[in-house]
Amino acid sequence: MSNTSSSNKYVSNTLWSILEKVSRIISGILVGVLVARYLGPAQFFLISYALNVVAIFTIFSTLGLDSLVVRELITRNDRKNTILGTTFFMRLAGSVIVVIAATLYSSMRDNHQQTFIVFLVSLSIILQSFTVVDFYFQSIVQGKYTAINQVITLLISSAVKIYFIFTKAPIEYFACMVLFEATLTAINQYLFYVRKGENPFKWKFAFDEVKELLSHSWPIIASGLIMMVYQKMDQILIKRFLDLNSGGNYAAAVRMSEASYFIPVAICAAVFPGIVNAKNNKELQYKRLTQLYSLLIWSAIIISVGGTIFGDWVIRVMYKQGYELAPAVFKIHIWTTVPVFFSTAWGIWMIAENKQRLIIFLQIISLLCCFFLHINLIPRFGINGAAISVVSTYYVGLLAVLIIYKPKLNFTLFLNAFNPVNLVDIYRYFKNDK
Repeated sequence: MSNTSSSNKYVSNTLWSILEKVSRIISGILVGVLVARYLGPAQFFLISYALNVVAIFTIFSTLGLDSLVVRELITRNDRKNTILGTTFFMRLAGSVIVVIAATLYSSMRDNHQQTFIVFLVSLSIILQSFTVVDFYFQSIVQGKYTAINQVITLLISSAVKIYFIFTKAPIEYFACMVLFEATLTAINQYLFYVRKGENPFKWKFAFDEVKELLSHSWPIIASGLIMMVYQKMDQILIKRFLDLNSGGNYAAAVRMSEASYFIPVAICAAVFPGIVNAKNNKELQYKRLTQLYSLLIWSAIIISVGGTIFGDWVIRVMYKQGYELAPAVFKIHIWTTVPVFFSTAWGIWMIAENKQRLIIFLQIISLLCCFFLHINLIPRFGINGAAISVVSTYYVGLLAVLIIYKPKLNFTLFLNAFNPVNLVDIYRYFKNDK
């Protein structure tokens, strides 16, 4: 980093961001496993299926604005209230579309109980409009507020879920927990924002800001929709080709495999302002990117190898009986971590460079590859075929990432990231901050 103060700020923000994601994953694994055991594979898959259906339509609520708004708040801080207000009302309007679209889709394909569960889960998207507050905290490198918020929310929601298990509550109660968590998060976000001395009632909606934001975000919206379709189509196609029990085993394995995805999201969100601020200093920016790539790639390799070796033991200890098919899926799917970790960092670089349009080509390639593999491998190899399809798609995407933008530079940064010296440099940053 350029100086000690800046290094302190980014390291602290990274640690807070990781704390937030770790608390979410711990809750998701420990409490989520208890919920999975209680509901059983079939009912557990219904909740997972509802989350996936809603996730596909969520792009109409998020509008690809997450990292983009953070960038705009950094570069145009004088229009803070207008940017936040416009983003809030855009997401609020989009969330209504999500509720309607997700419910209609489910009503045309599923029974009444499944449609009702999809509806309950989709309502949480309305409350998530207030996450624009998190964009403000990210822009000023104050991730601790988001972390504290999530820890409070997860502790309360985890206690409620355990109570539901103890009282043998029906599946609809667990579907309502998604809405309950979104409500708690929104309340805490409001309180922290006000405590920071800010006033959400000063937010302003401006049509010129809508035009400005959408002019930059439409490529992210398009790519986000494509990404959601290919990331979530596995469980939707499993429901079509296989039974609910197989789907539950697959969902359980994928949940454990994707638990590590918080690492690149947390680290990239924390260091994103640093990547943006170094835009005019390419040497510094490429150095930061190389160190970021190195940290994420080596973390992914360790996780993948560890998951392959201990996968059977992890799944059996966590889920006990009823999920005998999950270990094989987990040991295949865990190898998505390498391309996922690297691509997450590459994505924030593209946003910092205002090259969002390139992401669309990557997502189209991934969508076509994933769909072709799924429809051929799921009927033949079941849920293992779905896992193989996902892993293969991510590695095709990784190759595309390296080729699609400045391939010589991309390959250089990627190969340099395997140099362990980068990890030593990162360690020195943390050591100097103690």
